[in-house]
Amino acid sequence: MSAVIPLSKPIKAHGDEVSEISLREPTTKDIIELGLPTLIIPGADGQSTGVEIRQPVVARYISRLAAIPMGSVEALAVKDFSLCTAAVMGFFGSGDGEAPTT
Repeated sequence: MSAVIPLSKPIKAHGDEVSEISLREPTTKDIIELGLPTLIIPGADGQSTGVEIRQPVVARYISRLAAIPMGSVEALAVKDFSLCTAAVMGFFGSGDGEAPTT
């Protein structure tokens, strides 16, 4: 499974203009090296829980899975970063399913 995200604003990566980002599926090695993109937060009542999306970890996944430099990830428009975040989360069964996949 992979995900292709069309960008609303092109970025530069490796000296080229990029108008879409292709994310490959993460491997177990990626997870071991980068960690999970979410943090489970137990509720004060001991029953409810919350989930925090760890944006710095997500950014590292985008960089690695798309094979682009971190500077290119940092140049993404906020809307595009949000779409990439949804795609990364989708690999972990936590996305909203809105990001296009191929």
